Amino acid sequence: MLKHIYLRLINAQKSIKKININNKLDSSWEHSEWKILKHNKFKDNLYEQIYKEKNNHIIESNINNCHQIENENKNAVLERRDKTYEDPKLHPLVSLSNNRNNKIENILNIQNVKNTQNNNREKCEEELLLTELNQNEDLKKRHCGDMNELNLILNYSSMQVIKSLNVKHDYINCKDYFMSLSLICNQLAIYNYRNPNFWNILSIKLIDILKIKNIYKTFCIRWLALILNSFGRVHFLNKAFMKSSAIYIQNYKVEDLHSFDISQIVNCYSKLNYIDYNLFKYFEKIIYEKIDELSYQSISNICNAYSKLNPNDTKLYSILTDKIKKNIDKFNEQELANILNAYSKLNVKDFDLFNKSLEYIFHRFDNFKPIEIVMITNAYSKCNINNKTLTSHLFSYMKKNYNLFQPPELAIIANACANWNVREYKIFDIIKKGIIKKEHMLENGNVAMLLHAYGKLLIRDEYFILNIIKKKKHVISYLDSRNLTLFYVSIIKLNIDIPIEIYNNLKLNIFKKLHTFTDLALVSICYSSMFYMYFDIKLISSILFLLNKRKASSRSFAHQIHVSLFVLQSIYDFYKFSFKFIICLNDLLTRAYHYISQKNYYDINKSAIQKRIYPFIPKKKNISIQSEVAIGPFVVDFLLLSKDFHQHQIEKCRSIK
Repeated sequence: MLKHIYLRLINAQKSIKKININNKLDSSWEHSEWKILKHNKFKDNLYEQIYKEKNNHIIESNINNCHQIENENKNAVLERRDKTYEDPKLHPLVSLSNNRNNKIENILNIQNVKNTQNNNREKCEEELLLTELNQNEDLKKRHCGDMNELNLILNYSSMQVIKSLNVKHDYINCKDYFMSLSLICNQLAIYNYRNPNFWNILSIKLIDILKIKNIYKTFCIRWLALILNSFGRVHFLNKAFMKSSAIYIQNYKVEDLHSFDISQIVNCYSKLNYIDYNLFKYFEKIIYEKIDELSYQSISNICNAYSKLNPNDTKLYSILTDKIKKNIDKFNEQELANILNAYSKLNVKDFDLFNKSLEYIFHRFDNFKPIEIVMITNAYSKCNINNKTLTSHLFSYMKKNYNLFQPPELAIIANACANWNVREYKIFDIIKKGIIKKEHMLENGNVAMLLHAYGKLLIRDEYFILNIIKKKKHVISYLDSRNLTLFYVSIIKLNIDIPIEIYNNLKLNIFKKLHTFTDLALVSICYSSMFYMYFDIKLISSILFLLNKRKASSRSFAHQIHVSLFVLQSIYDFYKFSFKFIICLNDLLTRAYHYISQKNYYDINKSAIQKRIYPFIPKKKNISIQSEVAIGPFVVDFLLLSKDFHQHQIEKCRSIK
C-alpha cells in the first residue's frame, strides 16, 4: 500500500518538474487562455497515473471501433470497384464516407458520454479526498495555483501513512514496509510538508515500533537514518523520539552501520539542535575505524554536526584534517563551506587548511551560493585571517549578486569586516542597499551585530542607523546580555542622538538582566556610559556595586574601570557619594592598580587614542609615548586630571615601568 503511495508521489514530482520548466519558459505570458492551458496540462499530468486504467479502457474500445470501420470500408470498396455510376451522390466512396462519418459521430457521442461520466467520478473522488483531509475549501480554489494540486497529494499520502501505522505491528513488520515508509517521509520532507500533527503522530508511533522485540531484523539503520533526516529537513523536534532513536542505534549491530548513514544521523541531530553526547561519542569510535570509507559529503556533514559539541574536544577534527587537505579540490562548494565554518566554530585555527582552501575558493568564487560565501567569510573572520584578495573577490561578488543576499547574511558580512578591521565603504554601501526597506527581515541578533560593525569601524551613517533603530526598537526586549551590550555600546560609539524612549528601554532591559552580564560586558557599558549624553549615575552605580560584589579583576577589566573611575571623579563630587559607594570605588581601583603596577602589563603597539592625544600634550612636559607603555591607553588620564597633577602622574608611571 505504502509502495503505491510512494510511486504516486514520484509521478507527482515528475509532473511538477515539467510544470516548473514550462513556467520558467513561459513566465512572460499573461493571457488568461494560456494560464488555463498550463493548468489543464498540469492536471492531466498529475492524474495520469490515478485514472490510467479508465483512460486505457476508453482508448482500447475506440481503437477497436475504428478498426471495425476501416475493415467495412475496405470490403465495400473491393465489391464496388468495377462499377460506375453517373449520379455522383450514388458513388460508393461518397456513400461510404457518409456511412463512416455517421459511425464516427456515434462513437464520439458515446465517448463524450463516457468522458462526462468519468469527469463526474473524478469530482466525486476529489470531494471524498477533501472530506477525509478536512479540507473545507471549494474545488474551484484549487485552480488558484499548481501547488494546491501537490498539497492534495501530500495530504493524502500523509493520511495513508498514519492509517498504516494504526494497524497491528505484525502486519507491517517487514523490510518492504519500512523502506516505503522512509522513502515517503523523505519525499514529504523534500516538498517541505510541515504539518505538525503528522510529524508528531509519526514520531509517537515510531517510538512504539522501536521498542518491538527483534525489530532490528526488519527495520535497518538505513531507513531510520532517512526518516531522521526527514525530521531534520522540516525542523520538527520530538525529544522522546530522538532519545529512543539514539538508544536503538547504539544497541544495533555495528557491522551493518554505513559511514553515510552515520553522517545523515548526526546531521539530523545537529539541525534540530538536539545533541546526544553518548550517541555522538559512540559514532566517533566507528568513524575512526571507517575513516577511509567516508565520502566527501559525509566528512562535511560530520564536521558540521560535531562542531556543536564541546569546543575543547577537537581530536576528531585533527584526524579528519589530513584527509581534507589531500582532497581539498574534490569537495563541492557547499561541503567546503560547511567544513571551514565548522573549524571556525571550534576555533581550530589550522592556517595550512585555510590557506590551501583559498586557492580553491578564488578559482570557483562565482560558483558559490550567497549563503556559502557568507559562511566562508564568517569562518575566515572568526579565525582572524584577513586576506586582501578575499575581500576584493567578496566585493566583486556582492556587486554582481547584491539582490541575492538576505539582510541577516549582510549583517554577518558587516560583522566579518569589523573583525578584520576593514573599513571598506563600497562593501557597506552594498550592505546598506540590501537592507533598506527589508529591515523587517533582520533577526534580533542581526540588529546588534550590524550596529556593532558600524560602531567598531566608526562608519557614522546616521540616517541608516537611526532608521534601523526606530524600525527594530521592539527587538531590544528580546536581546540577551551579549547583544544588549553590542547594541548599547555601538550607539554610544557612533555618537548618535537616539529617541529618549528607545534609550530608556535600553536601560530598563539592562537593569532587568544585570546579573546575566559578564564582568567585561558590565565594564564596557559603564565605560560607554561616561559619555555626557548617556551618563546615568543610577545605572553606573548599580554596575559598579555588582562588579565589586563579584570581585571582578582582569587585564581588560583594569583597562576600562581605570578610565571610568577617573571620568567619574572629574564630573562628580566624591563627597556627595555614600560611604558604601566610596568603599566600593576604592576596592575597584585597588584591584585595577594591581594589574597596572605589574611590568609589561599592557604590551601593545601605540594605540589610536594615544596617537590622537599626543599632539595635544604640551611639549614642555617632555612626555614621550613609547610603543609599549606600562599604562597603555590610559594616557587619556593625563587629560582628565588637572594640569598640576600631570607631572606627578608621569613620574609615577615611569617608576612603575
